[in-house]
Amino acid sequence: MNSFIIIAVVFALIIAFKAIKIIPQGYAWLISNLWSYSKTVWSGPTFLVPFFQSIIIVDIKEQVINVPEQQVITKDNVWVTVDWVVYVQIQDAYKAEFEVQNVFMAVINLAQTTLRSVLGTMTLDDTFSNREVINAQLLMTLDRETVKWWIKVMRVEIKKLEPPKSVQDQMNMIKNAQSDKTARITESEGYKIALITKSEADKAQKILEAEWQKQSKILEAEWIAQAKIAIAEAEAKRLELESMAAQKFFTGNAVTKEQLKVIENSLSGWNTKYILDNDILTSIWKSFWIK
Repeated sequence: MNSFIIIAVVFALIIAFKAIKIIPQGYAWLISNLWSYSKTVWSGPTFLVPFFQSIIIVDIKEQVINVPEQQVITKDNVWVTVDWVVYVQIQDAYKAEFEVQNVFMAVINLAQTTLRSVLGTMTLDDTFSNREVINAQLLMTLDRETVKWWIKVMRVEIKKLEPPKSVQDQMNMIKNAQSDKTARITESEGYKIALITKSEADKAQKILEAEWQKQSKILEAEWIAQAKIAIAEAEAKRLELESMAAQKFFTGNAVTKEQLKVIENSLSGWNTKYILDNDILTSIWKSFWIK
């Protein structure tokens, strides 16, 4: 009896363990009754009928699909190796599970085909310079084509896009040649700018020297003019003084001469005696002494 109870309790626990389930966040469970789909349940507790119902667990979080590395030919017939990833999220667990076989493999095959179509319209240079454009075209095409599978393509990322090694070597040579050319051009431009700067500096120096010489000549001319004016004024002053002295001298002599004439007339008679003033004699003496 006790054994039967123990077996019953164990069986009940097994049934309860199989019947009561907790669905974690980010997953959807597809419940089937024997061989047919019944319903979809989301996160939280749910009850199953043991041995009658089965479940399929579908991850509905955003997932990363690594697209296998592939070689694609560009518009200018250059093979490039591409490695990229696609970020997707299942929108309807039922349709993603039952309406397409292996939905993620379908996404990978579609991604590879889309990549060949997109890069086939671009040259090698375009693939390097338009990485964002490639990502946008891939995203748009994949998102449009996966709607029927209830898959949402969130974004795409190209991790590697490389041409063959021979092409890389050639590109490196071209790049080095362009770098050398740019360096020479820069050096030439620098030398040209230096020459122009030196020429402008020489020109400015010559202009300054000419201005200095001009100012020097102007100052010299002004000094000479002022000196001539000073000399002329001094000469005029000298002439004025000499004229005044001469005028004074000749005026005095004229008076003395008239006095002498009077004396001469007076002395024309020898019998006449005259007494001369001392001042008159002094004037006569000075007059003859000066002559």
